[in-house]
Formats: sequence, structure tokens, C-alpha cells
Amino acid sequence: MKRLRFLLVLGGMLFLIGCRQDAEPDALTIGVSINAMRSPFMIGLAQGIRDRADELGIRLIVSECNGDGLVQTNQMMDFLIQDVDVVLVEPLDTEAVVPVIEEIDAAGIPIFCIDTSANTDLVKCWIGSDSLEMGRLAARYIAEALKERYGEYRGKVVDLMASLTTTSGANRTRGFTEELEQYPDIEIVARQNGNLQLDKAQDVMIDILQANPNIDAVWCSGDTNAQGALQAMRRSDRLLAAGEEGHIILVSADGAPESLKAIRNGYLDACISQNPIGMGRVAIDMIVDYWENGRLPEKTFYPYPLFTVTADNIDSEEFQEYGVWAEEIR
Repeated sequence: MKRLRFLLVLGGMLFLIGCRQDAEPDALTIGVSINAMRSPFMIGLAQGIRDRADELGIRLIVSECNGDGLVQTNQMMDFLIQDVDVVLVEPLDTEAVVPVIEEIDAAGIPIFCIDTSANTDLVKCWIGSDSLEMGRLAARYIAEALKERYGEYRGKVVDLMASLTTTSGANRTRGFTEELEQYPDIEIVARQNGNLQLDKAQDVMIDILQANPNIDAVWCSGDTNAQGALQAMRRSDRLLAAGEEGHIILVSADGAPESLKAIRNGYLDACISQNPIGMGRVAIDMIVDYWENGRLPEKTFYPYPLFTVTADNIDSEEFQEYGVWAEEIR
């Protein structure tokens, strides 16, 4: 058996996860670095990584940086002295991690990315959702909903962004903006960063609602932003269910339990779901295939499929087949 070790660095805290008690002493060790396991999405991502590693007898060293880019780069530097075989990282900042990736690569340790990537060609491959397409799907959904409401493509919308220092956040906003350019009478009246933090998203959305009394729709680049937006609407007496006059069309991303509940309750119109559990499992398989066989996907970016969840398909067999990860996290 070849020696495989992965170091998982998550949000500033370093620890081992998913290690089988009967794993061989020279088992592959993977160093994994992700942001923080405080959101359902990140819990699902770590769960998928851990479960697949456990099935294969792989040793993981995991750390969390909790939103601190400097902590993440310092943790990744530790990989160089922890004798890892491979690094799997979810970059908090596409540029800040490049110098440490260069050092890790120079030491002969292959680097893979998950969810987000880094601005360097030293990354062997990264698996994540097509965030450009997520933004486009959200824009199309909102455009069609506005046409159904007004009989034409017009309205006032808000872009409640994720951080633009990540590939996913930047691309979700880019895809949304570019797609809406096809609808000149749909106006983006506000664009603010909720940073996928509940309190910040709520505060930002309250300010937006006060400044814009006639908002038709909001694109939230993540479920936490959506929950913040819903709280802001409730506090501002603007929270109305679909079908009620004055309802603000709300589209989110990721597919967390809170979003599925909000869809069932009529307050969230659609969610562009990812599947972090499936993504984590595929990342481990990808790394193992490279380690043992030298194989990589044909393209550096491996896009994991998306699924647009609505009230019409939330209980469908199609969604079940895709994977309702919100019901699988533990």
C-alpha cells in the first residue's frame, strides 16, 4: 500500500479526523485546510471528506482558520513539517495562499483545492460547484419570476454577495451580473457583501430595505446570507410568503436545512443547491486516483453538478437522486 497522508486545515484549528483505528502506520496522510465547520455546508463538506477517508483507511489532519486568512496560511505552512503526502485546501483568499502553495509544491507535495481555488497553476485540480453558473441560474430564475409577475422582464433586484476574495463569491456575483445584462429593464439597485455571516447579512439587508422601498427580488450568494435577509425582512415588516402581494422573490445557494424549510414555508422561492457531502467524497477519490495511478481529470476545474430546488420539486425523486445533503449531515 502506498503511503497517503492528507492534512485538513479548517479555519484556524488543526486536528485529525476520519482516521480508522486499524489504519496502517504508513497510511496516506492528507492535510486538509478549510474555513470553519460552523455552517451546515462546511459540516457537510468535512463529513464527505471524513467518511470517504475512513472507508479507504486514510489519515486526515484537519484545521479550521475561522475566517482568518493569515491563520490559514500559517496552518498550511505547518504541513511542511507534519510529513503530509497531499494537501487539500479550501482557500479563504485566492491570492493570499499562493506563496505558501508555492512552498508546498517546491517540497514535492501535491496540492488540491475544494469549493474554492487559488490563483496559481500549481494546483493539481480543484473540485467545486460552477459558481458562474450558479449566478446565471439565479438571474434566469428571477427574470422569469419577474416576467410572470409583471408580464415583462422588469424589476428592481439586490445582490447580497459573498466575499469577493474567494473564487466562489466573485463568480456568483459575476455570473448573476452578466446574465442580467440580457434584461436591460431589470435593475440591480443594491450590491452589498453579506460575507456569509448571519448578523452582517441581516444588518446590510436592513439598510438596503430602508433605502429601497420597492425591491422585487434578492439573490443571496449563500444560505447564511439568505437567512440574514429573511430576518431583516421580518424585522422590517417586509416578510411575505409567495403569492402574497409585496412578496420579495428570494433566491439562495447551497441547500442547507434552513433553506429547504424556508422553501416549504413559501418565503424562499428557490435555492441553487450544491452537494458538499458528495463533493468531499469525490475530492478524496480524485486524490487517491492521482496518488496511486497518476491520473487527473482532463481539466483543472472539476465542476460538481448543481440542482435548483423549488417548491415544485423539493419532494421529487429527481432531487432525492441528486442528494438531499441537508437531511444527511450529522
